[in-house]
Amino acid sequence: MTVTTTRVPLIVPRSERRLGLRTKALLITVLPILLLGLLVALTLVAQRRAELNAVSRSLSASVASVLASSLDVTDLTQVNMQLRAAVASPSVAFLDIQPAGDVPRYFISDAPQTDWLLRAQLDAFLNAQPAGSHLALSDTRADAYRAAQATLSAAAPDSVREHLQAAVTTLDATRGQRQTYEVTQLAVYDTQAGRALRLPGQAAPQGTLLFHLTIGVTLGDLNAVLSRQLWLVLLACAVTALTAAGLAYRAVRRLVGVILAITDAAQQASLGQLDGPIQIRSGGRPDELGDLVTAIERLRVSLHLALSRLRPGGRP
Repeated sequence: MTVTTTRVPLIVPRSERRLGLRTKALLITVLPILLLGLLVALTLVAQRRAELNAVSRSLSASVASVLASSLDVTDLTQVNMQLRAAVASPSVAFLDIQPAGDVPRYFISDAPQTDWLLRAQLDAFLNAQPAGSHLALSDTRADAYRAAQATLSAAAPDSVREHLQAAVTTLDATRGQRQTYEVTQLAVYDTQAGRALRLPGQAAPQGTLLFHLTIGVTLGDLNAVLSRQLWLVLLACAVTALTAAGLAYRAVRRLVGVILAITDAAQQASLGQLDGPIQIRSGGRPDELGDLVTAIERLRVSLHLALSRLRPGGRP
């Protein structure tokens, strides 16, 4: 009596898995790199803010020291000359001097034709944040000139209309652009030892207040360098994460393939289908996966021989 076996396709429902082994391996590999990149980015952002504050304070203190030692707020000609020379320096955007008493206020910027607008924006900022040091504005000078055009009467001279229209045409090119100023507020006192400068956070010296000095500086070049540094770090982290993900996928792909093949072979063996060799590609490598495949194949052969002896005739 001959017993024949027929290989029947095995259909075993697989349980639903939320995360497969490949997904877990990729997450374990990539997530630490992404978290490290995020941590480095946050650190660089905080460091950039600290560096900008330090540079702006140092620059403001240097300009203020020069003005505090020689500025006479009662001499209009001298004030205008010194302030124009100061705003001509790199990075100095505006100077606002408010003398004590009834002496007029002095305000000058590197764009004198729109001093009136920047002064109003600075006042609004300091009223809202008396100790504020970071003033970010959108360029609305073109809109301000348009508003001035709208208020002109019909009898306004053509020269005024042409001037306003020329300003609108010129300023439309930068309309809406963001400009950031680092603002430092200082005070100058007249003491027995001479003039003294009070920096932010310092106690007022014993003496008579001469004037308050507000300095706005723009650190666009330094900010651009620090921003490029931040983006380079983020790009390096992204490239590293993608490279690690690719390497992890290649490493896990073979492992998962062997595990799935062994699982299918074990399910076939559980139904007694041991005639054919287990089709598992170990890659021919002398590693743990190759040893596992060899052991599984030996187990199949041993089970096949054992079952064959139990069949009628005692032969495979």
